[in-house]
Amino acid sequence: MHRLVEKALKGEVLVGTWATINSPEVVEGLSFLPLDYIVIDMEHSPLDYYDVEVLLTALKGSNVAGIVRVPWNDPVSIKRVLDLGPDGILVPWVSSFDDAVSLEKAVLYPPRGIRGVGPRRAVRYGLIDRRVYYEKYLEDLIIIAQIETREAVNNIDSILSVKTITGILVGPSDLSASLGIFGQFDDPDFIRVLDLIAFKSRDKKPLVAFYAPTIDLALRAVKLGYNMIALSADITILLDAYKNLIERFREGLTVK
Repeated sequence: MHRLVEKALKGEVLVGTWATINSPEVVEGLSFLPLDYIVIDMEHSPLDYYDVEVLLTALKGSNVAGIVRVPWNDPVSIKRVLDLGPDGILVPWVSSFDDAVSLEKAVLYPPRGIRGVGPRRAVRYGLIDRRVYYEKYLEDLIIIAQIETREAVNNIDSILSVKTITGILVGPSDLSASLGIFGQFDDPDFIRVLDLIAFKSRDKKPLVAFYAPTIDLALRAVKLGYNMIALSADITILLDAYKNLIERFREGLTVK
């Protein structure tokens, strides 16, 4: 069992953030902070497979788990990322039972799945016996399905029934867009759906995750029962900090 799952089962709220900048210094710097995990994003950032491998090495020796959001629910993407040896993967746009089963098959080796056998960094470049990895890789692997459409909400029970999936993550932007209320995170219908997802998920999966663009939304998600919170993203936080710094400086210039 992965340490993140152990902490969640003890009732702890896991705190993480998103990495989108292709910089091992940024990721390593973040790993010195009291974070539980970092999601390295391949869906909405320009990061490629080699970039991800470099960023994962920046987390080596830390207590921060490296989870990779793959570009799509695609067996080739999932296979290549898993071969890099992350702590887990986050898979976007899982909207139906069939999507969840496709995800499961992409993660599992034959005869249960279709993942090609060829782990690279995942077996320390051959220093770990591949037979040992084959038998035990699922024990510590985190698999998170992203719930971000109205269809996914309607199919949440069947998605949660797929055993290999460790948890779910709600992406508020895509979900609100699918509901026809894009960005309206205070809308009663949006809050109702967030509550429903948490209610359905928390007794079935140990990880009930939420990407929070603001602190207020993060705290609201925790109150609803989400236990794995991603606090914004590196580039967003960087720009917010610089914007605030510049504004404070310019305000200071006007003081007589």
